[in-house]
Amino acid sequence: MKNNPNREKILRALAQEEVVSGAEISSSLGVTRTAVWKQITTLRADGYVIPGDPRSGYRLMAEGERAYEVSLLRAFAGEGRRVVFFPETGSTNTDLKELAAAGAPTGTLCVAEKQTEGRGRRGRSFASPAGGVYFSLLLRPKLPLSEVSALTGAVAVACARALEAETGLEVGIKWVNDLYLNRKKFVGILCEATADLESGTPEYVAVGVGIDLSGELPEELDGIATTVEREGGRIPDRATLIAKTVRAIEAAAKEPLSPEILSESRRRSVLLGKRVTVTRGDESFRATAKEINDRGELVIERENGDRETLFSGEVSVHGEAGS
Repeated sequence: MKNNPNREKILRALAQEEVVSGAEISSSLGVTRTAVWKQITTLRADGYVIPGDPRSGYRLMAEGERAYEVSLLRAFAGEGRRVVFFPETGSTNTDLKELAAAGAPTGTLCVAEKQTEGRGRRGRSFASPAGGVYFSLLLRPKLPLSEVSALTGAVAVACARALEAETGLEVGIKWVNDLYLNRKKFVGILCEATADLESGTPEYVAVGVGIDLSGELPEELDGIATTVEREGGRIPDRATLIAKTVRAIEAAAKEPLSPEILSESRRRSVLLGKRVTVTRGDESFRATAKEINDRGELVIERENGDRETLFSGEVSVHGEAGS
């Protein structure tokens, strides 16, 4: 992925909701004022609305074709966080993993207006039409590898908290990576980790989140998926929602198996006590979802009374279409 560090740094410097002088930018970045002026000229040509000049200062406006991106930069202003925005991309997780492999720091964020190759678990596609929220967050957690699998459940709880607060709707969790409104999916989560075997910790985790806020969904998802708009919820400002969700994820990821996270995961579960269909590889069988244990795993009971603990696999409520 090609990137221009000075361009990104200048955009971050301009993200404050105030006028910033060319001298301040050149001093903070260690470049000449001429270099700043040239970069701002290029940014203007690329559609950013930046009134001002080197003497009076510059201000980045959340207007025009770049409004969403500028709103994101403002939502994270002052944090020093790297935010990479794509009007359209294949998959933000793919983009983020490229950045991670190149040494990007924890907290790096990739956001897309639209994805053409959005992915879910087990290689499934994730519908990503314009109007939704699609982002991937880079984490470099100091966790033992034994706890990495619990991150997805913690991320689900964090996303549910942020979405419930911003939309006013009651959000359920279908173990382990889907969020539901009225028995229909509207959020998908995909966590992909790379391990550092020497330290026994993950090298990084790419946390991908896709949220269907509004817009049209493919016909084949009718009755299976939904959007916040369809369910009558408030449509939040996307940049504000992403900022709140990212901060909630980072907080939850510090202790993914905390009693608070586990308790909320159980309370929000749309599976517990239900007859479910479990799919694992080529095997598919019916069972009852009994509990989520203290490792974040799902305990099921087969029809013959045998109990099993699932740390992976596809689980859907019996009689409903999978997601």
